Amino acid sequence: MILADLFSHWETIRSEMIDGVSALTQEQLDWIPTGWKNSIADLLRHISEAELWWLGNVVLKENNYRDLTATLAPDLKAIIKELEISHNYVLDVLKSKTFDNFKEIFQIPGSEKKQSFQWILWHTIEHEMRHRGQIFMLMRMQGITPPNV
Repeated sequence: MILADLFSHWETIRSEMIDGVSALTQEQLDWIPTGWKNSIADLLRHISEAELWWLGNVVLKENNYRDLTATLAPDLKAIIKELEISHNYVLDVLKSKTFDNFKEIFQIPGSEKKQSFQWILWHTIEHEMRHRGQIFMLMRMQGITPPNV
């Protein structure tokens, strides 16, 4: 069994998040509550960056990481495009790996650390779901009802 079959729900997680933010205004996307560091737009960019880093750079060994500042992805259309690009790396990896690959070890670029493919995959999934929760919370803080997921 390829991992794309096992982790097919990841597509649902992603589409629920994008659907949830798709009607937000730029002001709502960029809003940062007092005492916080990130807006919804910042978190969406960060999710994309993490996928590019872990699955593009570390697993596929492609030097494709981009620091997605507001200049590179200023609005929702550009952010969603970046999310599509980065998630294509996820899909490529999931289509090419099986359970046999879980124990494969990867060197973390710029570090002496190594991590298993299993750790990288679960870390990336957990990362997106955690930030999706933060995005939905930031929507609620603005009086916007997030999707019922």
